[in-house]
This record gives sequence, structure tokens and C-alpha cells, in this order.
Amino acid sequence: MKRREFTKMLATAGLGATVPFTFHSASAAEPYTGPFYISLAAIGGWDVTSFCDPKTNQAGQRTINTWADTAEIQQAGNISYAPVADNEAFFERFYRDMLVINGIDTQTNSHDDGRRHTWSGRIGFGYPSFGAIASSAIAPDLPLSLVHANGYSETAGIARFSRLQNPDLISNLVNDASVQVGNESYNLFTSNEISLIEQYQTERLDRLMASNSLIPRQEKGMNNLYLANSTRDDLDAFAVLLPDNFETDNDYRAAELALLAYQSGLCVAAQLGFNGFDTHQTHDEDHFGPLAKLTGLVGFIFDKAEQGGFADRIVLTMGSDFGRTPYYNAGGGKDHWPIGSAIFIQQGAPWGNRVVGATDEGHNAFNINPTSLMVDGSSSGVRLEPKHLQQAMRQLGGVDQSSIAQLFPLNAEDVDFFNPSLQT
Repeated sequence: MKRREFTKMLATAGLGATVPFTFHSASAAEPYTGPFYISLAAIGGWDVTSFCDPKTNQAGQRTINTWADTAEIQQAGNISYAPVADNEAFFERFYRDMLVINGIDTQTNSHDDGRRHTWSGRIGFGYPSFGAIASSAIAPDLPLSLVHANGYSETAGIARFSRLQNPDLISNLVNDASVQVGNESYNLFTSNEISLIEQYQTERLDRLMASNSLIPRQEKGMNNLYLANSTRDDLDAFAVLLPDNFETDNDYRAAELALLAYQSGLCVAAQLGFNGFDTHQTHDEDHFGPLAKLTGLVGFIFDKAEQGGFADRIVLTMGSDFGRTPYYNAGGGKDHWPIGSAIFIQQGAPWGNRVVGATDEGHNAFNINPTSLMVDGSSSGVRLEPKHLQQAMRQLGGVDQSSIAQLFPLNAEDVDFFNPSLQT
């Protein structure tokens, strides 16, 4: 069945509004070379008062950070940071290419709500991640357009995501004629046998898709299968880039595979991240390790991208469920706090070395003027929320006016985040 015939069949069946994967004029065979959008989640709620919105202790108040008893807030360009974990190396390397957004109010202490709110812009159910919107709006036909490893995975039916975590399984998927087991490869079929199998599979799929008795769920499944089959050959470009050895750390491995998917011209967006930030006990001992791992992953991503010659095309956003309390509990931990931060990083960005948004000494968010970006306690002031973060991500990706994005309006005030001459 030709793609034109399949599209006609969907229209005849009245599925234009219900089938999530509609066909676009862009060919999946055309390698994607635009920006690569990476969402990096610190899952569990990170402590930004020990990261990009550092706080010292206040006389007569509960201790905010024990490091503040003996150390001072550090500065890299216009960006302040806490002197813990590997923050110094991270901020000194990336501050020129970094926009920090402080004082984001997630309006919740619930992990699920906070994660959903941060990465979709809506605290309720049903809104897709930015990665789903970007991949669907820019190159929906690519077989690996959206890669998901961890974090918020909702697509709202507008995109498919691929999990790239096990290199052996990927090799087996890409190579129809053999199977990889450890370092050994075993041939299963000849090229003629593969051709015959594909012929029978196509004929069977055509028969199934021509049926008038399919229920909507089956129609959706057929659509998915058709798209998967039509782009299988494109995976060869990905297969040739797979190395013999990967990083031993699974979190870094997922990032490396996502970078290879982009390098092969098959990927628009990736969702990465890892757990370890929900430190209700022994906060300092347990939180700074994952924080160093997070910033180390950012360095790893840009190192690999520089080796591949595309570091200037990485657009990375860091965020979390919410923040952590600006004081310790009885167990030396920190609990959930709705105020958090986010960070954008893009090499050579004109909007780098800036901070937008602010909090007071007790880590309570200030309202800001959306035009001047200054703290504004008047009726013109705006309290930054995840919808503003997501709107900024859409604008930076050039998809904010796309028909896909319009299906999921954010109703966010227009904040001039990327004006290089302004900051809070």
C-alpha cells in the first residue's frame, strides 16, 4: 500500500482527528541536521539552594545550608552558584552559554504533579512533553524522532518515543538477518529469505489495514506498525555509528545512544535524567553525589557532541519536580518545596551568562516584570510557573506557533527570557 493510499483510507474512515500519527511532506529519508533538544530531569526534586540559586544562613533562622557555615557563594560571570559537589567545574565551563531561571513555582509538593507540571507546563493530566511537541512538529516521520530514557514520558498521542538503553537489543533490531549475543553474532536468514519475509509481512499488513471492522485502537496500532515498517531501512544510518563499547554507566549510555541517534540524522529530541534527588534523610551526604553526576552528564553530552562536530546544535534544558525546603528536617534531610529553577544551555547562545527570576533569602519566589525582567511586586508582576518555562522551550525550538503546539495552549504571559540585554 502506498502512503498516499493509506492517508486516503484514514480520511475515508473518518480518522483524521483520532489517529495521532498523521503524514507530513518531509521525507524520513532526509537526515535531520537542526538543533538537538535534550531535556535533562533531576528526578525527585533538586536542591537549587545548593546549586544555581544559592542561599546562605540567616541569623536567628533555621539552617538553610551547612556549607554556608564555612564557605561563601561563588560567581561565574553573572551566575551565582553554591561551592559544593562539582558545581565550580560545571558553572565555570558553561556560564557563558547558560540561562538560569530561578523562582519557578510548581505549585505542588507531589512528585507526580511536579514532574508533570515542570515538563508539560500543566499540572493536570493530558499535556505532552516538549520533546513530543518538537519531534511531532519538526520531523514526525523519523524512526527515532523522540528518544526517551527517563523522566516525563507523556506524548498525548502526537508522537512515538523510542527507548535506546540496551545496545545488544538495538543491534538485533537494526540487523534483521542476525542476532547479537554479547560479542558473538549469529546469522539467521539470507537476504533472499529476509526479502520474502518482508513481502509477506507487507501483504498481511495491507489486508489488515483494508478491513472495515477494525476498532479505533486497532487502527491506531496499524498506523504505528505502518510507520515503523516504512522507516526501518533508515535505521541503517544509526547502526553504522554504534560503537563496540559503550560507557559503563547506564545513565551515560542512554545519553550516548541518544547522541548517536541525532548524529545519524534520525532524532530531534531526547528525554534523559536519573533519580537520587529525593533526599529526605542525610541530605548533604546523599544529594551532592547525584548533583555531581547530573553536571557530569552535561559535560559528557557536550564532550561527545564536540567529538561528533555538532556541539553548537545541542539545546539542553535542566529541571526537576520542584525544589527542596530551605532548611533541614530532624533527620538531616530536606523535604519538598514548590519553588525551583531551570537551566538552558546552548553553545554560543547570545542569551547566555544571564539569570532571570529571583527568590528572597528564605527561597520564596519574587514576581518579575515580564518585559524588564526586574523584580516587580505590583499588579504587573508575574509569578514564574512551569508554563513559562515550557513556553520558553517552545519559543527556543521555534515550534510555539506550530499547529501541534496550538493543540496544547499554555496561556502563559510572554516573558522576554532570551533578550540578551536584560536579566533580573
